[in-house]
Amino acid sequence: MKTKVLKSNKEKVREMTLLAMFIAIIAVLGLVPSGLGSSSLGFIKITPNIEATIIHIPVLIGAALLGRKMGFYLGTAFGIVSLIAAFIYSSPFFVYPWVSVLPRMIFGFVIYDVVQFFLKVIKVKYVALLTSFFLLTVVHTMLVLPLLWTSFTMVMGYSTLGEAFVPYITFLVTYFVPITAIVEAVLAAIIGGTIFLRLKLNLNKDDESEELSE
Repeated sequence: MKTKVLKSNKEKVREMTLLAMFIAIIAVLGLVPSGLGSSSLGFIKITPNIEATIIHIPVLIGAALLGRKMGFYLGTAFGIVSLIAAFIYSSPFFVYPWVSVLPRMIFGFVIYDVVQFFLKVIKVKYVALLTSFFLLTVVHTMLVLPLLWTSFTMVMGYSTLGEAFVPYITFLVTYFVPITAIVEAVLAAIIGGTIFLRLKLNLNKDDESEELSE
């Protein structure tokens, strides 16, 4: 009985350690300047006007590893970091919590279940991870986009609605969103899927070593 409690405590400590590690990575990616023309380390410049984020990748990996509850915490951390970064890097469209925080909370919460679904449906684990991480990144974009519309109208002013607003909508729908969404999804699938498998393998090895030593 004591052994079970001890093992449970070890698991909790490891879980909290991993959670703290992923939150730290999210904070570094979201807040530390890159010095390479993009706002922070978590953004990769595609063109002079378009940047793709990789900040959501530790959220994907952490939530897939730690479960729904921890995924919610990681998504919330992602949102809070995005909110802070919006003020630091003067990104007026994300200074509203319902744009920067709310969709990330939902995103983090659903990750674990989506990944588990594809792991059951697709027998090849790496392909299942690639598929789920790719689709989840697209879902993340789709969650943010409608809420971004509200901040866009507030920042630009309601007087811009109508003909003057059409160029902005055209740019978002035909140029910005598709390119960034695809690039972010591909990066998340390849980087996230690879790191997840490696990390999961190492954690399983640690579990086996502990069982043998007991």
